[in-house]
Amino acid sequence: MKAWYKKFIERYFRSDKKNLASANYFVHIPKTAGTSFIVLLDRFYPADKIYPHQLWREAKDIDLTQNQKYDLYRGHFGGGGVGVLTDRHIDFFTILRDPVALANSTFQFVKRETNTKVHQLVEQQDMSFSQFLSHPMTSPLVQNRMVRNISFDFVEDPAAQEVFLSAETIEYLQSIIQGQGLEITDEQRLERAKKFIQQCRWFGLLERFDESLQLLCFEMYWPPIGQTQKLNTFKQSSELTVKERRLIDQLNQYDNLLYDHSVELFEDRIENMRYQLKKFQTYQSQTIDHLLDIRYQKHHAKVVSEELPDALSFGFDQVLFGSQWHRRELMQPENEYFRWTGPGAQASIDCWVQPLDYQLSIRIINATSIELLEQLNISINGHSVEWKTGDSGLVRILTVDCPVDLIKNNGLVRVVFTCHDMLRHADVFNSDDERLVGVAVHWLKFSHES
Repeated sequence: MKAWYKKFIERYFRSDKKNLASANYFVHIPKTAGTSFIVLLDRFYPADKIYPHQLWREAKDIDLTQNQKYDLYRGHFGGGGVGVLTDRHIDFFTILRDPVALANSTFQFVKRETNTKVHQLVEQQDMSFSQFLSHPMTSPLVQNRMVRNISFDFVEDPAAQEVFLSAETIEYLQSIIQGQGLEITDEQRLERAKKFIQQCRWFGLLERFDESLQLLCFEMYWPPIGQTQKLNTFKQSSELTVKERRLIDQLNQYDNLLYDHSVELFEDRIENMRYQLKKFQTYQSQTIDHLLDIRYQKHHAKVVSEELPDALSFGFDQVLFGSQWHRRELMQPENEYFRWTGPGAQASIDCWVQPLDYQLSIRIINATSIELLEQLNISINGHSVEWKTGDSGLVRILTVDCPVDLIKNNGLVRVVFTCHDMLRHADVFNSDDERLVGVAVHWLKFSHES
């Protein structure tokens, strides 16, 4: 089963010829919802195919041979920085944000995060937002941040390194940084950034996050992601003054131009997505998510049709096609992954098997309450099924009969877990975790007796 899964992943990610040897890189511009997005993005890649570091100071010794195995890079490496981490062809992802909101969010972040390098300065001087925007030590943090981040690489624009490289990082990367050309102008950076956005396989706008995710799923032939929960976010302060807006505009002349350009391009891509999805429409009331799901199923069925298994073990180290699941978490001593359902009440996961009679086993390792677990509803391709267990407590193996008539002809088995209530992890487990969760699932197994 593991061998089949490995072969399937290779076929799936290489089914598009132009990406035969490509890896993906999410350029994480700080304060653009990247933390929330990475949780969603990671589910589409096997755990061992994701580059584990997200900061230069974590990368340290770079081994290109070792890095060949990674299909996904994500982090604060700047637009072109990934080029020193791998020599594979890269398809780029990123998210942009309105420069006004980005500047305000940066200010709020610096005020509350004690480990930022100017936090103490801001606190000691009790800086207002306008003072933050004017002070020579803090204004660079909000000056054309997107353009500088995207434009950066170690060859044509290493001078943008102050955006995200610490003194320690610069020291051990000196062999790469030294000997490069002259610093380029801000106008040249803007043109580099525009070209980058145009060539991105996908980019999103934070202000249109849900549409952006739909566009990602369209581009990648993935199922719709559905409801999301923003992580690492805080409420913005009160309405900005005229002076604050003027200062932000002065600092972000090129970010404003980049953002306006990107909004136009985004509109074009959204319009093209809607046009392309019309061919899957059979009645007027179908939503974009519904059409994305139809398109994904048709594409995916072609990829897996050659070799559907007659038994399947699914763990959360694998690619997850489904919605309403939180990040991978590692459990010990098993050294295996699990996921909480949420934030929505219905979490789905797609498995693909030969249309046969199966017994489905599901290991649950936690829940917000015994009552919620006892009332857990499981359905397969829209049909509610009864589950049984010989266990008690919060750790249980549930078993479900899955007859062939519940399985789609193309092999799809969509398993849906429905919880009657979703609670904050913090409220149930006395943590600082704001996620809405239901049950924690360890694995699913389909067994067939011939």
